[in-house]
Amino acid sequence: MFQLNLRTRLAAAALLAAFVVVLGPSTPTALAAPEPSARPPRWELKFEVVHDLRLLELDNEYYWFMTYLVTNRTGEDQIFVPNAILATDAGDIVKDGEGVPYEITQKILKLMKDPFLESKNQIIGQLQTGKEYAREGLLVWKAGTLDDVRDVRVFFGGLSSDTQLVKNPVTGDNAVVRKHLARLYDCPGDPQADPGHAVELRKQEWIMR
Repeated sequence: MFQLNLRTRLAAAALLAAFVVVLGPSTPTALAAPEPSARPPRWELKFEVVHDLRLLELDNEYYWFMTYLVTNRTGEDQIFVPNAILATDAGDIVKDGEGVPYEITQKILKLMKDPFLESKNQIIGQLQTGKEYAREGLLVWKAGTLDDVRDVRVFFGGLSSDTQLVKNPVTGDNAVVRKHLARLYDCPGDPQADPGHAVELRKQEWIMR
């Protein structure tokens, strides 16, 4: 019962965190999340996952990590600052790199054996236009609660210029939401620390949050 209540509260919190708006003629209190604009954004980077989300144990601690390829096909150089949030149905919400020691990042880079793979600090900066300037990046999150985790979600920001002004349903203030790429993963059992096997991807979509 506790786990069900926790997940219910997390779902509600996620809606509020996305600054949902109140809609619906038949159900005035229904909440609907803002959707990405139908018009093409001013610019948008191409994001491809190379090694999908997986869990590993290093120095008696657990970490989630994944690698990606980002390409600028906008015709103009763009400033790229990776911004990725990982959330689980156990209640953990963590930003990439938060609480991750430098030594851990270096160990994962070494484990991947990819000379072109860059850490978050290395990849931040100007991303030149053209597929020949695509760059490979590493994202690492310190894992929190792993018992009874069934759902893991990763939200990637900094990939699109698409923004919207919406009203915060809690405070009534206007707030800016930005286009994020969301990837939803299933963990049928407690996640196992195995860097050789990725977590099962259930869905990928663009959202505003």
